[in-house]
Amino acid sequence: DIELQKKISHSLTTRIFIITLFLLVLMSGITYALIGIAMPASYRMELDSDLETQVFQLIEQLKQTTFEKSNLLFDRFLMNTNATLLIRLPDNTIISPPSSVIFEDSENDNVSTIKENENKILVGNGNNFSDTVYDLSNAKEYSFSFSDMEKDCSLIVIGGTKSVNQVVTTLLQILPWIIGAIVFISLLAAFFYSHYITRPIVSLSILSKKMAGMELDCRCDESRDDEIGVLASSLNELVQNLAKSLEELKVANDFLQLDIDRERELDRQRMAFFSAVSHELKTPITALQGQLDGMLQNYGSYKDRDKYLAKSLAIAQSMERTIQEIVTISRLDASDFSLGRADFDFSELVRVIAAEYIDFIEQKDMELDINISEHITVNADEKMMKKVLSNLFSNAIRHSPRGEQIVVTSFLKNGCVYFSILNTGVQIKEEAISHLYEVFYRADDSRSRRTGGSGLGLYIVKRILEQHSAQFSIQNLNDGVEFWFSL
Repeated sequence: DIELQKKISHSLTTRIFIITLFLLVLMSGITYALIGIAMPASYRMELDSDLETQVFQLIEQLKQTTFEKSNLLFDRFLMNTNATLLIRLPDNTIISPPSSVIFEDSENDNVSTIKENENKILVGNGNNFSDTVYDLSNAKEYSFSFSDMEKDCSLIVIGGTKSVNQVVTTLLQILPWIIGAIVFISLLAAFFYSHYITRPIVSLSILSKKMAGMELDCRCDESRDDEIGVLASSLNELVQNLAKSLEELKVANDFLQLDIDRERELDRQRMAFFSAVSHELKTPITALQGQLDGMLQNYGSYKDRDKYLAKSLAIAQSMERTIQEIVTISRLDASDFSLGRADFDFSELVRVIAAEYIDFIEQKDMELDINISEHITVNADEKMMKKVLSNLFSNAIRHSPRGEQIVVTSFLKNGCVYFSILNTGVQIKEEAISHLYEVFYRADDSRSRRTGGSGLGLYIVKRILEQHSAQFSIQNLNDGVEFWFSL
């Protein structure tokens, strides 16, 4: 019982099936009951109307017939109807129609005798009146006269209910079969009706469950034009919009995750940068403090103050360059930083920077080979590009052995300015190339500031070129190391 109740309460199809079955059985039963009540009454009225018509015809014929010759008329009437006829004579004696009944004073023992008693007519033999009883409550009495009688007689007509009773009896006899047919047909009709009505609703229910389970590739195939079809179409559109929104949300989440990862990487880089800065500044500051303290204490070799003052000045100048580079990096990483773009002669800028480093080149007995096109104009931040070129020249001179060559090339091709600087006589380990842009990274094994610089130059170059959306790279060639970029 509990399982049945759960099935009924959880299944719309089952509930509609039960309700439809109940209504069909109820309406069929009511219809059959109305037929059982109305049909006999209607049939009785029709029989009475037909009987009355034939009675009037009989009366008209009896008016033209003698009593003795009326037997044929009565026989024909009784054959055509299912009624009972009795005749009330002028002396109030009741007899059967001629041919079948003889008066009470007849000497024939087989003659039926008739007696009226309390709205009933008793028919019997002799003095025994218990054989047949006619109820006069449904009888009609019509006045007429035979052609051979001066006084009127009465024709008592008792309507035949035998046919009506047979109809009622027949209806009662077939009632079990009718009930079985009603139940069987109602079961079939309720089954198909409930499934036809609930099939689209069940489909929509399945679709909604899949939507709740985030199965957004499902569709409802109902092609109806009614309200259920509109609902199915709306759900399909909702699924499509939901899938589209989720896809957009996924893309937005991916971008957000990238931003979060980028911010985390920036935070990591900032922490690494500040850690490296503190480490890089700690060593020269310690050295500067030691030299100043030795000179103040006039200890040992520190008595030669001019020598150590020069060294202290060199350390201070190196720290100043490092701090300036840190300030430059801070500016480049600031959110409100923007390039001061303008058109300028890139070829002239390269020549100016090369002239500034000519003394350092000559000190190392190096050769400078410049191959640049004339009057190359670019739209960029001239101050920032000057830092880029200065750092590239400084790196090339610092990391090249004595007597080597520096080759500078620049030209314009397909709307882009190409620049490269090659320093010969040196190679970079392939595994070190990817780390060259990291802050305070030095490619030489000793990591010495004397041979490797501050370790911030290429990081600044990278950040400035990225701000200009330039392409750049460092690569080993057969005769040296080349750095190139294009604007």
